[in-house]
Parts: sequence; C-alpha cells; structure tokens
Amino acid sequence: MKNILRIFSIAVIGMMALVSCEPIENRQEMTGSVTKEEVMKYVKVIPIQLESLEKPGTMVTSNYVSFRSDGLRALTSFTYGVGTFAGTFADSVQAFVVAGEQAVWVNILNPDGTVPSWSPVEFPVDVQEAFNVDPEWALFCGTGEKTWTWNGGEDGNALVWGNGGYRDNRQPSWWGRTLADIGTETNAEGEGKDAVMVFSANGATLTKIRTNNTTQAGTFSFDMSKRKTSAGNSPLWADESTDPAILWSIGKFYTSNVTVLVGKMQNKGEGPVNDYDILKLTEDEIVLAWPEEGDNTGDWGGCWYWMFKAVE
Repeated sequence: MKNILRIFSIAVIGMMALVSCEPIENRQEMTGSVTKEEVMKYVKVIPIQLESLEKPGTMVTSNYVSFRSDGLRALTSFTYGVGTFAGTFADSVQAFVVAGEQAVWVNILNPDGTVPSWSPVEFPVDVQEAFNVDPEWALFCGTGEKTWTWNGGEDGNALVWGNGGYRDNRQPSWWGRTLADIGTETNAEGEGKDAVMVFSANGATLTKIRTNNTTQAGTFSFDMSKRKTSAGNSPLWADESTDPAILWSIGKFYTSNVTVLVGKMQNKGEGPVNDYDILKLTEDEIVLAWPEEGDNTGDWGGCWYWMFKAVE
C-alpha cells in the first residue's frame, strides 16, 4: 500500500510540474520584436462620428477616438492631445480639445522589454468639430497654439510683475517691474521684454522662449472650479452660486517642469512657482497671482502678480 501511495504522489508531482511549465512556454512565445507592419495591421485608431452642433443633421469627425490593439503581441500606449491611455482598447476617449489636423501616437513595448527604433507610430486624425471641451483651452491655446508676452499697457509703462494685497489687488500695487526693467534678475535672465510663452493644446505644453536664445518647456493644466472670493468675504473658496461681484479669482493654473515668465517665489527663496490663481483669462489677457503663504495667506497679505497679453 505504501508503494502505491508513493507512486501516486510521484505522478501528481509530475503532473504539477508539467502544468507549471506551460506559462513559461507561453512567455517564450512572446519574445522578439513586433514589426511596424504588425502594428498597422492590429492597431486601430478610430475617430468617432457625432452629429454636428454647428450643422444639425450632419455627421462630423469628433474629438473622441476609440483605440484597439487586440492581437498585437506587444504592450501599447496611446499618446494624444492632452493625455495618454495605456492598454489594448478604449471605446471612447476625449482625445483632443481643438479641431483640426491632429495625431495619435502609438507607443510600442516589445515582449522582451525593448522599444522598437521606429516607435511611436503616428495615426493622423482630422477633427472636424470638438465636443464638450472647456472653453479655457481656446483662450489659452487659440486654435491649437497661441503666443503670450508681457502686458505693459497702452503706453508700455504699466507694472507687469510685482506684489500687492492678497484677495484685494488684481495687479502689482505695492512694488513692481515695468517692461523697461523686467527680467533683470539674475535667475530670470532673458525673460523680460520680448520674451514669450507658447501654449499648445497638443500635449498641453507651455514653452518659454527667452531673449537669450534659450527655451524651457513643460506642461500646464487648470481647474476653473477653484475660485476665491475677495478679501473679507467668507468662505475663501467660492461656489457656482457666489455673486461674481465678490470673486477675486476665477480658477487655478498649474505648471510642471516650467513656470511662466519670471515665475519665481520672490522673498521666499526664489524657487519656481507652479501653482497660480487665475484672476483674468480672455482672448487678449491673462492675469495670474501667487500668494506668498499659499492658500493660508491672510487677507491683504503678500501676493505676486503676472500681467500677460496675447501676441497679435
């Protein structure tokens, strides 16, 4: 009887060993590099057709796209407009925030962990009409890309950067720089008069182009639900029902790996400022603010202001 049990145990162990080997065999099949031809065969980037808001009854190519890479023996991620999707399929993604000729870039990771030299692969998309897009994208980026610079006022002598009272002033009021002397700080060389910022909806990028022929690029985002009331009003954060007359800011603006021109923490170590209150945003003007103690700054406390205008 013991011999029979011993033989049975050996057989079970042998069967388990065979079963445990199967995933290894599958992984071995997933080695090597995929070809660009395989990508073009299996990857599908399909713009979604919607009824036009401008011409009811007419179907147009929207800013929504579906992604598929089923059957491709590689990992995929899709880079588009202002975001990235990683996976094999998505039925509907708001890929772009402006109309026009756009592109989805498909990034490939081979089963062996290598990236093909020809990756990413471009899939063009012609967006005829953008749906459900925050209007601020068009204000920041125009029809896709828009350039901004310092706003010195009609005579060029207005203060373009400086400080004032938090949740009180809406421009530099205590001290500031004009176009004549902005950018003279050692850690903001080339960011004065004639320096520009380029906002692009493709990747939500912000690029500073300095007058010393250097550039700095990063990304930006915004949250128009983060509105603040004027000094003395409570609560600090305003909701949709708040009387616009008591609003001080209309949203928040964020940057990553870049700042706006002369975007530094003056009087606070001169580090980069990446979190701004939006006081004004139109087709022609942007006014940003940064309180020295963040949202904990008391009413009328120290706050810095940036005044920009669109380049015609």
